[in-house]
Amino acid sequence: MSNAALRVKTVIQGLAEDRQHYLDLQGLLAEQREHIVVRNSASLDQVNTQIMERFQQLTHNSQQRYRGLNELGIQASAYGMQSLIARLPVPHKEKVGALWQELQQLATACQASNEANGALMHMQQEILLNLLNVGEPENWLYQQG
Repeated sequence: MSNAALRVKTVIQGLAEDRQHYLDLQGLLAEQREHIVVRNSASLDQVNTQIMERFQQLTHNSQQRYRGLNELGIQASAYGMQSLIARLPVPHKEKVGALWQELQQLATACQASNEANGALMHMQQEILLNLLNVGEPENWLYQQG
């Protein structure tokens, strides 16, 4: 197998690994939301650790993909991935194209879940701060904007 073929294979294997990491991350983000809702901080800390591990794996694979594409002389971007996919033999082109599409959808879904979880945590924090100020009505009269 040539160097270029090996690099292409490595890039595609990274995509398949990332697919699984994003599927795992989706489940972890759903679990995180449940722990946020019931305010289970011990379990939340555990799931947050697992989320960070997946994020580190995704970051590592992204860096490898960047290097692999650059070594192939392909722009390390969504356009570059489309260019690489277009050069693959027909049976591989369809599978890798579908994998790339799914990976983009999973990443977008995980980003939305993460943002929703962050908003939920922020709302809980605001509620707690308001509850803490109930006994001090003067704090309600002079709040910073």
